[in-house]
Amino acid sequence: MAILTWESPAGTVRASRSAAGIASAALGLCLGLLALGPGLRRGFLLSYDMVFVPREPFSAALPGLAPPRAVPSDLVIAVASRAVPADILQKVVLLSIFVLACSGTAALLDREPLPARLAAGAFYAWNPYVAERLIIGQWALLLGYAGLPWVLRAVLAPDLASRRGAARLGLALLPAVIGGFAAMAITALILVPAAVITRSARRAAVALAALAVGSLPWFIPSLLHAVYVDPASVAAFAARADTPFGSIGSLLMLGGAWNAQTVPKAYGGAWPVLWLAVVIVALAGCLLIARRHALARVSGEVVPPGQHRWRGLGAAAVAGLVIACLGVTAVGRDLLRSAISAWPGFAVLRDAQQFVAPLALAEAVGFGLAVAAAMNPRTFRTKRAERARPLGPDAAGMVLGVLAVLAPVLLLPGLAWGAAGRLRPAWYPAEWLAAARVVDASAAPGSVLLLPFQTYRTPPWNHGEVVLDPWTRLLSRPLIWNDGTRVGNIELAPDDPRARELDGAIHGSGPLTAVLRAAGVRFVLDDTAGPEPNSPQVAARLPGSVVIIDQPGLTVYQLPGALSRRSTAAASRRLAWAGRSP
Repeated sequence: MAILTWESPAGTVRASRSAAGIASAALGLCLGLLALGPGLRRGFLLSYDMVFVPREPFSAALPGLAPPRAVPSDLVIAVASRAVPADILQKVVLLSIFVLACSGTAALLDREPLPARLAAGAFYAWNPYVAERLIIGQWALLLGYAGLPWVLRAVLAPDLASRRGAARLGLALLPAVIGGFAAMAITALILVPAAVITRSARRAAVALAALAVGSLPWFIPSLLHAVYVDPASVAAFAARADTPFGSIGSLLMLGGAWNAQTVPKAYGGAWPVLWLAVVIVALAGCLLIARRHALARVSGEVVPPGQHRWRGLGAAAVAGLVIACLGVTAVGRDLLRSAISAWPGFAVLRDAQQFVAPLALAEAVGFGLAVAAAMNPRTFRTKRAERARPLGPDAAGMVLGVLAVLAPVLLLPGLAWGAAGRLRPAWYPAEWLAAARVVDASAAPGSVLLLPFQTYRTPPWNHGEVVLDPWTRLLSRPLIWNDGTRVGNIELAPDDPRARELDGAIHGSGPLTAVLRAAGVRFVLDDTAGPEPNSPQVAARLPGSVVIIDQPGLTVYQLPGALSRRSTAAASRRLAWAGRSP
């Protein structure tokens, strides 16, 4: 088969690569369809940080108003949802992650047999990293992750310094640019060493300039938006063991996320042992790359330009693993706290497990090369100079290649079928959407306080799954809400200074009306869910307020108009005292 030959006439090579590209994209689409499963039905997939709404207001997504971590991803979705129903748009975005990840990794191995390329693509698109980040809802980060192989390929293209090469790199960076801060951070981890290793100042300048321009959408808003980082978050977001092999072993296996609730089902017991075997094969493939380079140096053989890509990828993988291990030790945590105190932007390193993304790509490439070697070991034992036309794999090799493609899915079933039922479509209650319209349409100025004063919700209409407070995307008014995450027994302080100032008063027991009006609050929205939703205690603490919406599980209070100057000053003193109270 022409597709499986390694060296062929130019026309046949182009046809083979085109067919392989289609096959790898089709495989990625199949993996995405399998991962979402029932989630492909109409409705929104709401899980932790993954919050899509029918029509996100621009005011909630514009740079300078939205937090830097949500720029520009929220704005892109807000614009696109004007043309495409938001729930359908969400599925398209999620499927594109699998397609880009699988086809990009396969494209990196353009000299290898098709089954080996597909095995590498399947490994990169289907692993614990993807599963845990999908369940926790970090689709924007996964967009950047999916674009990593394309970025590496574009950086190492011979014509990078030309207009065409620079445009190709810009296109490859687009998923990370849309993803924002974290997506660009893991992209920089691969782009920088790959560009430096080219040993071409012009090529490196083009790559770094593209990275800098792509970072502007989040960098500029970060200068306009004050960032607060709770020192306790360093330990809270550190990598944790989700396998019997400890934190470092879990990271090598591409797991180790800080949130234990996002570990895919069945990724426990004997399953991690089987996945470890796949990772060992992948690492053996990485050693195979090193052996190729060593033999080339000893024999004086010139290493093909395309093979230099692995050195930059290897450096990025090691650097990413080191960063991911920062929070594992006390020394690393202290170092990270010092760095964050010097510049809050280093807070992206708190959730350090996300930086094993380059390691995932390196292991995927290694897995593909190991499969190629196992499919046709004679070619790998033959010197390049003696390869007139390498023989393709035999029937046994083809069977092995097919099994390698299926291995990631078989060994990580917890990602399949909506992450084993965790990703199921849900519709926002009509009462919620109507309440959002009423509050936004009111002529009364002022912001909205969201209660209960917690970051995440578990609404019954979302099948009991945890999700970031959806009101942060539904309302166009300024919001005051608790955006400090709770990790186990550690409750982090809110990032928003207004929320920190009100925290003591809200968790107290006294009247809130004057305090809230002094802070500019005009509406209080309470969506407490449980056996006694909308506790009367909230109404009792808001004297003078008027209930404008009263639905099961949702109450909206409107506070009285502007207070006198004397009342405002008194409320400010009570607010300051509440903020100092333990």
